[in-house]
Amino acid sequence: MPRVVRLRGGEREAVGDLEIELIIDLHIHTNLGSICSQLGPDELLERAQQMGIDAVCVTEHHSHRGANKMVEYAAASGYPVFRGVEIYTELGDMLVYGLKHETRYHLTTFEELTEMAQEDGAVIVPAHPCRGWGRKHKHAHVFPRELIGQVAAIETMNGANTLRSNEAAMAIAEECGLRGTGGSDAHAIWQVGKCVTVFEKEITSEEELVHELREGRFVAAYLDDLRKKEEESA
Repeated sequence: MPRVVRLRGGEREAVGDLEIELIIDLHIHTNLGSICSQLGPDELLERAQQMGIDAVCVTEHHSHRGANKMVEYAAASGYPVFRGVEIYTELGDMLVYGLKHETRYHLTTFEELTEMAQEDGAVIVPAHPCRGWGRKHKHAHVFPRELIGQVAAIETMNGANTLRSNEAAMAIAEECGLRGTGGSDAHAIWQVGKCVTVFEKEITSEEELVHELREGRFVAAYLDDLRKKEEESA
């Protein structure tokens, strides 16, 4: 359980056995690249900073175009924005960090995705693995065991999920010996930062983000839980 975290600067102690250096929302959609999102770039930057989140990762559907625009837009503010992408596969939706390839919208096979990720040195994280994927995916509400050994972590805390779905994802991660990431899956301003990933090291580039995900120096958290622990320690 989280012990102490200073969300608005100052000394940061630990979440569990992990020293805190950086808090990132690793799963965000904006209206720059996802037609399903109502979240604008100004809203995202303002809201993330208000909430004390150190950085965000924009993960539009199947393309980096929106994330590229967001990174460029945020540059003048100095607020860190990283790129990721969310890709539909027959084994579920995958968050990918460090991917340079562009993919076709629907569907990219998981085999194709792993080949591209290996070429680019990218890491794959199954998104909301216990939510179910509807008729377009055959593994509704079941975690595909063939993913084990092919993914760097599992998204165990998704802000758009039910608590039950997230708890199921945590159980799978523990069973598989994988770390869990956290992200809001925000499509609107009020969703930003509900779930986050807490990193042990400072991260200043997409390459460093991929490295830390690969090394497993992070934990998933609900931002409200971190705030409560901060208040209790005050």
